[in-house]
Amino acid sequence: CLGMPSTDPVRKPENNVYKNPFGTEIALFRTSEGGMARMNRAGDIPGAHGERGRVYGQKGSFEDRYRGNADITKIALEKPPLPPGMSAGGHGGSHAYLTEDFITAILLKRKPVCDVACALNMTVSGIIAHQSAMKDGETLKIPQYAL
Repeated sequence: CLGMPSTDPVRKPENNVYKNPFGTEIALFRTSEGGMARMNRAGDIPGAHGERGRVYGQKGSFEDRYRGNADITKIALEKPPLPPGMSAGGHGGSHAYLTEDFITAILLKRKPVCDVACALNMTVSGIIAHQSAMKDGETLKIPQYAL
């Protein structure tokens, strides 16, 4: 992962609670299955706010909609409705869906869609990427978690 120091005075390391020197960080990952992923975190780019997900593969891609050759008819692309009074929240609306699924999993005594191992596997990669940026892009191994 490489980092670009921020030009925004508010985001200078002496002015932010995390002491993060970077306004932008770009990571390139290689998966254990041989795939690749690029992830960006840019907090100091004017007008570029919010979360965006794009997936590109050899059989298709997904940005605003699916394009490609793979049969995706069995994949649910619609979000189920949230319980009354529950707003989608931040990060593209993921908070409410994860919360609702977690609570429902407890009540129904089933495994949630995103369990502890899933959450760690999605979170730790960003932490390790930041450590890589702090080491000027050194390649680091990311642990994988399973229950």
